Amino acid sequence: MAQTHFRAKAARVGLYGLLILLSVLFVMPLYWLVTNSLQVAGSSMALWPKGLHWENYTFAVTFIDYWKYARNSIIITSISVAIPAFTSALVGFGFARLRGPGKNMLFMLMLSTMMLPEIVTQIPTYVIFFQIGFINTFWPWLFWAIGGSAVSIFLYRQFFSGIPKDLEEAARIDGCSTFRIFWSIFLPVSLPVIATVSILLFNRAWGSDYITPFMFLRLNQYPLSTALYSIGYTWPSGQSIPIVQSAGIVLFVLPIIAVFIAGQRYLVEGIAYSSVKG
Repeated sequence: MAQTHFRAKAARVGLYGLLILLSVLFVMPLYWLVTNSLQVAGSSMALWPKGLHWENYTFAVTFIDYWKYARNSIIITSISVAIPAFTSALVGFGFARLRGPGKNMLFMLMLSTMMLPEIVTQIPTYVIFFQIGFINTFWPWLFWAIGGSAVSIFLYRQFFSGIPKDLEEAARIDGCSTFRIFWSIFLPVSLPVIATVSILLFNRAWGSDYITPFMFLRLNQYPLSTALYSIGYTWPSGQSIPIVQSAGIVLFVLPIIAVFIAGQRYLVEGIAYSSVKG
């Protein structure tokens, strides 16, 4: 009995030790970024700052037109979150509750697009939008948003599949149309999955897509994610200032951290609901 208790305790200590180690590994990049953003501008990178130089953040928003690029990020992110969060819900509702020939095949075909790297379709997509005159505009993001997101559609479909059919049948007896059932019954009860989808879409639109704006937009239309890496920070002499760039990146990632902290409860709940239902 004592030996079993000792083994269980040792396993727990080992598990917590592994979790702490992994946590440190994940936090280290952020720590390194914040630490170096507080170094003396122009100094070399270090593990510990030699003083707290908050003026680097002032340099970060003045050495380049930071707020203009932030405005571009807000425009792209707003389009990429608000529209696909709704259109994906519509498609997910159709896959979950409507009947039709080939529905399952279409759903599997939609899921298969998740395995296709986006870089593979970048050039054909560029050629299409170039031919219709949408290069150097935000129109491509609008069309992508209308099409929805495969991951979002999957999450909505799984969530909507778990809603009891009796609720839908009662609404139809009362004379509700299909869209009214979606809008008035299904959508109001799907707050966890809406929040989950919105957080995932926000993270992707705000911070993870660097190549697409670089290809489709001109310099003054870049979002922050592209501008910070393409333009960089330099002194009037032309010398690079990685410390100030670190400060700019810290300001850039703050909205992502804030959104995750604010919505983490809904994120976990939405993924849990979508994974066990349907």
